[in-house]
Amino acid sequence: MKKIYKIFVLIGFVFLFIGATNPTLIYTSYTAAIVTKVIQDVKHKTVDSDWIQTKPLTQLKSNDLLNTGKRSVAVLKFVDGSILRVRENTTIMIFADKKEKGLVKNTKLENGKIVFDVNKQIDDDKFIITTPTAVATIRGTSGLVETLSDGSTLLMVETGIVEVESLGDKRETKSIEAGVTSVINPDGSITTNVTTEEQRKNFQSSNKTNEKFIQIQTNRGNFRVYYLDSE
Repeated sequence: MKKIYKIFVLIGFVFLFIGATNPTLIYTSYTAAIVTKVIQDVKHKTVDSDWIQTKPLTQLKSNDLLNTGKRSVAVLKFVDGSILRVRENTTIMIFADKKEKGLVKNTKLENGKIVFDVNKQIDDDKFIITTPTAVATIRGTSGLVETLSDGSTLLMVETGIVEVESLGDKRETKSIEAGVTSVINPDGSITTNVTTEEQRKNFQSSNKTNEKFIQIQTNRGNFRVYYLDSE
């Protein structure tokens, strides 16, 4: 009996070690977000499947990947009502961890651009966006996160406040308020500036997820020019 008890204790310590070193491995597998809109080429991948075409009402669970192709958009709605608009050529991974008094949602942006509109988080709820250079904790906030070609992360806050922590050697933590855009560099430094008009236009354009078209008649036939409009 004592030998069996020791085995169970050892197994318990193994799971605790796994949870401490890589908590995503023991996340509960349940729906964290639902894909509410798909435009053009959007695929997702679960831990048990290869890449498959994503359709509206697709459920995303912890450790699921989602990818958008060229001129493609996906809109995700989380269980708390928060919205993510995943822009073209973007790859994200979804995590969700149920706590005693809340739910921790973590979207890992591997590359590309996402627009967030996060509802106010209550109790121990958290909404986090992670990139290769930053961890942004969001509470009742809207804005944009984009990975840049030089390896840095751009964070533009439209409303509310975002707490951002850099992951480089110079680790910094800053509160980014509405109307401010920050760049989190690979070395861990964070630069902040008042959002420019060009950056604001970029946000407004990225917030559009309704696909429309104009039909043009020519002597070679009819052509459709597609564009994205606001919801």
